[in-house]
Amino acid sequence: CVFVGVLIVVIAVILIFSIKGCVSYISNVKEQKQLQEQQTPAPQITPLPTLSTEISNEYYSNSAFVGNSFIDGMVLYSFFDNVDYFSKVGLTVNGALTEPTSTGTVPVIDELNNGKSYNKIFMLFGENELGWDSKDTFLAQYGTLIDKARQYQPSSKIYLLNITPVTKAVSDKNENNINNDSIREMNELIKQLAQDKGAVYVDIYSAVVGNDGTLPDGAASDGVHFGEEYYKKCLLYIQNNIQ
Repeated sequence: CVFVGVLIVVIAVILIFSIKGCVSYISNVKEQKQLQEQQTPAPQITPLPTLSTEISNEYYSNSAFVGNSFIDGMVLYSFFDNVDYFSKVGLTVNGALTEPTSTGTVPVIDELNNGKSYNKIFMLFGENELGWDSKDTFLAQYGTLIDKARQYQPSSKIYLLNITPVTKAVSDKNENNINNDSIREMNELIKQLAQDKGAVYVDIYSAVVGNDGTLPDGAASDGVHFGEEYYKKCLLYIQNNIQ
């Protein structure tokens, strides 16, 4: 009986120390966790960039726009204070190498050799070349335009704007191969050309295309050349997304 009593006491003592050990361990774990939480800085949340809703004269200052009727149409609106336009309705990459603007005396691309130093050069070609049999010819001549622009403006950053969509009615009519499927195919070629030439590809197509893959009805009176509202969409897309 005495032995049993002693054994019970021993077991009780062991249990007491075990319980104290567990409580102490749990307490230490809690203290370490609290200390780590105090020492670990709270995660920093990076705020989303604020998108511009107004066209920035600073972004476009001292830029040149070179191209076809898309560029020519921009001249009608006073979007900028310090921008030059070298464009012509119906202009192709071949024409830009050989033809002057309506008021110029030298080929369009040679207007960049005017003694100025531009920060940015935006070029847009391809719509008038959709009906060409050889896309290789288009790419070769567009490449020559880029090379000349770089020769005349070695410090400028060159941007290739892609072709914007047309309305469903124009696309279905498919005059001179102007349809949205052909436009998307041509845009892929322009994108590759930009990569090959170290230029910046600018996807203004995505800034104005509707959910059905066409230019929304009412965006352009002729289904192709839109007005001030959709020009603003393109220009805001550029300054908000392209450095």
